[in-house]
Amino acid sequence: LEFAVQMQCQGCADAVRSALREAPDVRLLELRLEAQTVLVETTAAAERVRELLEKSGRRAVLKGMGGSDDGKQDLGVSGRGGGDTCAGFGVLTRLPAANLGAAVAALSGPGTVRGLVRFLQISPTRCLVDGAIDGLPPGPHGIHVHEFGDLSRPCD
Repeated sequence: LEFAVQMQCQGCADAVRSALREAPDVRLLELRLEAQTVLVETTAAAERVRELLEKSGRRAVLKGMGGSDDGKQDLGVSGRGGGDTCAGFGVLTRLPAANLGAAVAALSGPGTVRGLVRFLQISPTRCLVDGAIDGLPPGPHGIHVHEFGDLSRPCD
């Protein structure tokens, strides 16, 4: 698994290394401070590794994942959320090994609203969208995607 991790100094890198040592099933392969990337080998779910990385006090986003021996990738996604937020979404636990494309969107809004959303194309007709947005007041919120990034007609 490869993660983008917000690291500014050697102390940040040391904190990330320390956080990963907590998990015997996660092996640090490479930490590149200048590129702000962390590469690990693991049998753990990607979400669990992200949580370990964020225990270091740094934000982390999954950039990519390699395949396992059977040609599939373990996504490690479990059902989350509540109400009708996830209505109609199947829960994926395995992905084909082919990389069909991926993107990350960094979001910012008024005040302290910030977030990261990942898009992973898992087949020609399915895209997995996962992310987190922090700093929103309690209550229902929505998110939508503009097909070509054209914001000239917001929310039409």
